[in-house]
Amino acid sequence: MFTRTAIALMLACTCVQAGQIVFSKQPIDPANPTNLTKVFKAGDPIYALLIADRPWRALLKAQDQTEVKLMVFMEAPSGRDYQYITMKTPAAIDSKTLLLDIAPEPARMRTYTDPAYEYGEGRGYRKIGPIAFTYTLGQLEPGKHEIAFSAKHFDEIYAAGTITIEGPDFARYTALHEQVKAAEAANARMPEAKMVDKAMEATMRKLLANAGWPTVVRLVIVDKDWWLDRASGGNSPIVSRHIEAAAAAKDTDGSYFYKNCTFHQRKLITGGFGPLELTNQGMKRKIAAANINK
Repeated sequence: MFTRTAIALMLACTCVQAGQIVFSKQPIDPANPTNLTKVFKAGDPIYALLIADRPWRALLKAQDQTEVKLMVFMEAPSGRDYQYITMKTPAAIDSKTLLLDIAPEPARMRTYTDPAYEYGEGRGYRKIGPIAFTYTLGQLEPGKHEIAFSAKHFDEIYAAGTITIEGPDFARYTALHEQVKAAEAANARMPEAKMVDKAMEATMRKLLANAGWPTVVRLVIVDKDWWLDRASGGNSPIVSRHIEAAAAAKDTDGSYFYKNCTFHQRKLITGGFGPLELTNQGMKRKIAAANINK
């Protein structure tokens, strides 16, 4: 692992080295990172490349795993964004690099269209990557700011880098945030089904109908098993269990959407669990009709 001091020394160098995150105003070729810079003006496109000293599989001790999670951070005066990026293919896990769009031109965005990666959601249901990053950049006050990026686990830093960005107005990133969301929605897919239980799915559909939903056109259970809820963590008594499903329906304007919804069963004094309850409806996400069953 690299210490913070070692990474700071590497970042002072203009060459590309392991342990860095490098940046450009153009999409970066991982095999030949060129046109790199650490200095940006407000409104510039921003692309990044994470470069580790060993494959992610080795760094994250994931020798036998088929999916690996890497926590990525952006720290700015206007906010802190962090969430996991899940690598879902052997090629991604065995790589030493990771492309990271920060404020991309929508037509050149690669982050959310690559099925080898899954991007977790942080504050405000904003997906890590350009959706979260452009939102935070758009909140910056006029002036010059330092923005830090890192991939790390507690004090173990796998890659890090810092840019400066300056300007009288950062509203361009607010507009870009909406453009990126629209581009991501055009490619949106339903989450993968991790469990199939037709009886429970039918009950979930009824609960959604009772909650005022229009006809559900597709529903998938996205947890592979129940999560147990304890009174105060640890080994305290189990009070309920919950499971998540994604449901898609037609909206009032004729477009389609889906939400990740949570369902609970409360623990009974008999030792079993009570009837299924709809306890949370997540953010409404637009999805193209043609993508619902993909």
